[in-house]
Amino acid sequence: MQKKIIEIVLMVVAAYSIQSYAHEPLFGLGPHTIYKYGYALETEFEKGSEGWANQLELIYGITADWAVTVSVPYLFYPGKQGMGNVTIRSKFRFFRNDLPGASKQAALHGGTALPSVNGTDATDFFLGLSYGYESRRHYFFSGMRYRFNGAEGKLKRGNILLLDAAYGIRPWLLEYLQPDPVFLLEINSQWQSKSVNDTQNIEASGGYIISLSPGLLFSYRNIMLKAGVKIPVINGLKNSLIKPDSEYILGLEFHFPPLY
Repeated sequence: MQKKIIEIVLMVVAAYSIQSYAHEPLFGLGPHTIYKYGYALETEFEKGSEGWANQLELIYGITADWAVTVSVPYLFYPGKQGMGNVTIRSKFRFFRNDLPGASKQAALHGGTALPSVNGTDATDFFLGLSYGYESRRHYFFSGMRYRFNGAEGKLKRGNILLLDAAYGIRPWLLEYLQPDPVFLLEINSQWQSKSVNDTQNIEASGGYIISLSPGLLFSYRNIMLKAGVKIPVINGLKNSLIKPDSEYILGLEFHFPPLY
């Protein structure tokens, strides 16, 4: 019995210690996975062009390299409130090279967004690839995603390619038991093909947007506060009447050891 208690305590300490390296982009992809049988809960408020939404997420580590996430959004859009499109995501880390004080990792991503009364009527899918370098002070991330948008009746929204890169820095090399801020700067680009309505291309659709996104990850032990804003700097949308709005994220994430 005493030996079992010691094993659990050591696992908890190890699990919490790992989280000092669990930093990822706010608007892009990162390769980090949660430890085996561990889980995380996150509440994240987001504001886009349609209004505010709250994302509730549960992350679970099937193995040390394979994690799944279920994300349930609640929308606070003007004239439309309620549950949005539930998203199920999976991440598989296929490469990891640990160095003295640093780590290189890469992962495959995939997921689907299910139809919703308050969201879209379509089923969407995405595939992605991410790479990350993490050290005690410096972080670098890059990622790409391709989203296959489903049809809503006769309307087929254009598919989307997302390309992202991010740099992060920890200004002060603090210990695990101290509050730990990491500052991020991301470059996010979105390229969308033309939408189709009843086999006819919608000429005033598609195009690209490039944004700069400063952010902050502030962690203390197994708790992390996330805050960031994505600011469009280049608008290449075909519809000149659309002016992309800035997007905001404010979230709180809790990591926990395995349940027994």
